Amino acid sequence: MTWAEHGPDALGELLDNVTLSSWRWECQGDYSAIDADLMRRWRAGLGRDPAADQPWIDYVQDLVQRGIPFQRVRLLTDPITEYLRCQLDVSYMNVDAGEDIRWVEQHAAARLGMPAYDYYLIDDARVAVLVFGDNGLLAGLRTSTAGEVISQHRRWRDVIWPHAVPHRQFLAGLTARKDQ
Repeated sequence: MTWAEHGPDALGELLDNVTLSSWRWECQGDYSAIDADLMRRWRAGLGRDPAADQPWIDYVQDLVQRGIPFQRVRLLTDPITEYLRCQLDVSYMNVDAGEDIRWVEQHAAARLGMPAYDYYLIDDARVAVLVFGDNGLLAGLRTSTAGEVISQHRRWRDVIWPHAVPHRQFLAGLTARKDQ
């Protein structure tokens, strides 16, 4: 069997067992059902809740201290969603913790043939496709260690990474365009 099915709770265990690298393709454009509290705070002008985000920050910092990169490419939808506007404002905490977040515009991702689903590539040896329910919440994972599956997802990572702009550089470009 190429794919194994898991419940949404399996994501934590998968991420806890990273030993070499973690890479994520994030392309839904709206995860507000998952980040409902963040969205409420952001809309109210409060930004992120540092205490609520501390477990993730600690996780990323632990990886970085052990020399394990955590990289993520986010698809920037056209038009940009409210959720992604929020993420542009609040991702500094992740970046400050050591997460390498990059942005790629939707037209570039489509031109490069990127998939329309989110996935993690863990240790270059396991793929975890994130399955979302109609309510926008994580409903489960599909994982694979099959060679052909790993190879395809590595190719996608290797194709998109050079086109993805690091978070701070992307923000600087947005600011420069606004100033013109």
